[in-house]
Amino acid sequence: MSYREVNRKWLDRQYYNANITIVTALFNGDNTDIPHSVDVYAPDYVDKLYRGIARNFRGTFDFICLTDKNYKFEEPIIQKRLSMSVDQYGWMCLVDVYRPDLCVGKRLTIGLDTIITGPLDDILEHNTKIGLCTDPIVPEFVCNAITLASPEFCVELWDLWENNKKEIMETCIFEIFGVPSEMELLRKYYNDADRLDVLFPGRILSYKLHIRDEKIPVENTSIIYYHGLPKPHEMLNEKWVEENWV
Repeated sequence: MSYREVNRKWLDRQYYNANITIVTALFNGDNTDIPHSVDVYAPDYVDKLYRGIARNFRGTFDFICLTDKNYKFEEPIIQKRLSMSVDQYGWMCLVDVYRPDLCVGKRLTIGLDTIITGPLDDILEHNTKIGLCTDPIVPEFVCNAITLASPEFCVELWDLWENNKKEIMETCIFEIFGVPSEMELLRKYYNDADRLDVLFPGRILSYKLHIRDEKIPVENTSIIYYHGLPKPHEMLNEKWVEENWV
């Protein structure tokens, strides 16, 4: 039986109230100093992420993709335009994933270079003001591989951003690339947040650190995220990628 037959996510919106909203972003970063989307991501990344959520979550969800222009998707992706210029703000434009006006209720923010490999129900049903992940390379800091954000957090963060843009752009700098970063904003103000990878041990893992280097098996995981290289489309020769990134 296909995932379209076993999931109800494709019903018209009038037939359900979403348990959670998934928020991601797709944009062209050619004119920035960051490699976030340069010649890497395309609409199929968004569709595959949607399908991964649908196969592994029994609840109902809406799926929003923030974009810099209109894209064509195969799945019922809700496109909303980024409120900031990627050329001007770079990575910091991803503060938009927390815009209060995007949705009501809880949201999961997630990068496109993420493969859903197992059950999500308990993770997505977890309630917290803001849940982040432990940075796999610098564990004293959080990272934003995935986040669970409450409406209260989104209002609080957006107010912080709107009233302190200049200071944030000058002080929240990702040192590796020397550019402003929304992850550095989260580290500066919310480094003591719940850590989802700790709450759900062995379920939310870095491909580079945990799967490739530590050889942790994929079978009992739920979310495998990438950072840097390689990317999923470069790994289709690996069976677990072929099975889960479709």
